[in-house]
Amino acid sequence: MKKFILLGIFLLGLLMFYPEASQLTNSFVPKMNSHLIHKEISINLPSSMQVLENPMEDQEQLIFSASLNDEHYALRGYIQIWQINDLADYLQKSKEISPFDFYTYSLNPTQVNNLQGYVNSWGASFGQLTKISGLEYWLNTPHNKVLRLAFLTSSPSFNDDQQKIIQYILSTVSCPEAALKIDYTIKG
Repeated sequence: MKKFILLGIFLLGLLMFYPEASQLTNSFVPKMNSHLIHKEISINLPSSMQVLENPMEDQEQLIFSASLNDEHYALRGYIQIWQINDLADYLQKSKEISPFDFYTYSLNPTQVNNLQGYVNSWGASFGQLTKISGLEYWLNTPHNKVLRLAFLTSSPSFNDDQQKIIQYILSTVSCPEAALKIDYTIKG
């Protein structure tokens, strides 16, 4: 009995003096940074992820775009905001005209937090030696726009850590109340 009490005191002391040791009990709590995307979407991304906003010349359908790159998780991708009237039709037509040589492809309804949309999972070949995998979330926002979260990896499938960090990111997606009150009407 004394051994268990001493072990408990040792572990408690370890956690008090070395807080990073708490990761021994919960091994997947990445350091995250909060982002507000186009004043509409709140999302947390790993601190190891670089976010680079891409300037938009013609904002007809694609309103906002930022590239993502995370060497630690071997992930790259995009956060985008689109103006699309019929999302299901748009996604179907996109597959039909895609130059990718898909070896896997699925498009299914999904819900991320309170946002409804589609998840597109695919794998594509680029020559005999190059394969990439994609996981794209197309989510309708309360602002009558579509949020696209695209994750890509240079392998035939996502590994466990990549899947965990993607799910962790998705769990943080929200539409802040302040963003719901933005007036998008043109006044002239």
